[in-house]
Amino acid sequence: MEMTPKLSKSQYVKGLQCPKALWFYRFRKDLKPEIDAATQVRFDAGNEIGVLAQSYFTGGIEVTGDYRQISGAEKLTRQFIEEGQTIVYEATAISPVDGSHARIDIFRKVEGSEAWDLIEVKSSTQVKDYHIDDMSLQYHAFSDAGYQINKCFMMLVDNTYIRSGEIDLQSLFKLEDISDQVLAKQEGVKIQVKNLLDALDPNTEPSAAIGGRCNKPFECDYKGHCWKEVPEYSVFNVFSAKKADDVVKISESYEVSDIPPTLIPGGTKQIDIEAYLTGNIIEDRGNITAFLDQLEYPLYYLDYETIGPAIPVYDGTRPYEQVPFQFSLHIQTSPSAELEHHEFLSKGKSDPREALTESLVSLCGSKGSIIVYNRGFEAGCNKRLGAALPKYDEALNALNERMVDLLIPFRKRWLYSPAQNGSASIKDVLPSFTKLDYKELEIGGGGEASSRYQAFVE
Repeated sequence: MEMTPKLSKSQYVKGLQCPKALWFYRFRKDLKPEIDAATQVRFDAGNEIGVLAQSYFTGGIEVTGDYRQISGAEKLTRQFIEEGQTIVYEATAISPVDGSHARIDIFRKVEGSEAWDLIEVKSSTQVKDYHIDDMSLQYHAFSDAGYQINKCFMMLVDNTYIRSGEIDLQSLFKLEDISDQVLAKQEGVKIQVKNLLDALDPNTEPSAAIGGRCNKPFECDYKGHCWKEVPEYSVFNVFSAKKADDVVKISESYEVSDIPPTLIPGGTKQIDIEAYLTGNIIEDRGNITAFLDQLEYPLYYLDYETIGPAIPVYDGTRPYEQVPFQFSLHIQTSPSAELEHHEFLSKGKSDPREALTESLVSLCGSKGSIIVYNRGFEAGCNKRLGAALPKYDEALNALNERMVDLLIPFRKRWLYSPAQNGSASIKDVLPSFTKLDYKELEIGGGGEASSRYQAFVE
């Protein structure tokens, strides 16, 4: 008797994080939020990597069709194998025991054997814990379906690869054998599948406590729904995930005001709590003055926008390397002077780095403080630009030596508003002290700017 498909690998991983999230996914379609720009970039990168992986394993045949037609995909997989195919893309199997089902990116027959390798493609550069869970369900479904499995491989992006000319697939990808970890989980998979299927009663929403699980391995799609009773600034802003869960159990509250005095942390977190409880802005005028006194006019306010594609676009770049394509530069020649705005935006598909660097070096001159927010990012971009463009290396290093990090006063809480909710991110700092807000911009952040430009150049 044919088993009806019941639980996919993605649903299995979602259910491991939280059975309530799986229940919402199956029975409360109205709760799922729209995909944001950053998530879409990850999806697009994964799809692009998946297509290239098929070219890595040439000579295969793909199981196509509506992704929801699991039974049809499973039958087509068996048909291809009976016809003698030795590499099947998107091969599909259904467990006849519990109905769990999975697709595998690459199903490769071992030469001279009846066994097969499972190869799952990820846009990541290293194996993560949830990858093991993902593959464990795949192994479970395929082995239950009668396939003899030889090895389980995770196919990852090798971030040591440097592009030179056409993409070299053999160097872009690396295979990591995770067979031992997958096999060690098999007894647990059977138990977990049963528990998750038992939790999928359409008339009964599972009970699950909120906490650290809501953010690991991903921020849950339904966090906004489940966290409605959590204050905007809560125990979860103060402590790391595991510690926050423990504090909530002790205090039986998400409120910062209910944290037992013996558990209140020191350092910047203590300052955050003090500001929250009093409603007062923290001002360390001595340190702020010393910070401002180091500034040398003219002042240059610099901000980069970058792309970091999984598959490098330009020669000499690596996977996920941050490549600047735009900068914004405001120059103030004296305390009373108006700001002068300059910018660079690459408008073609060619490598933008040399033109951007030439413009930046010319505009920044040889003296004056260069003010950035999070120096590590802009300085890191300059170091990579100098390595790629040796004739500008000395000039770019000189710019780095002049950089002043505006993040420091906020990160060290020399200036802090309770409206920041424990964050020193510019997206939280800006609306806390001004009437400006990134949410009001047409392009509301670097992630969206990056995704739009990346779509243009690829």
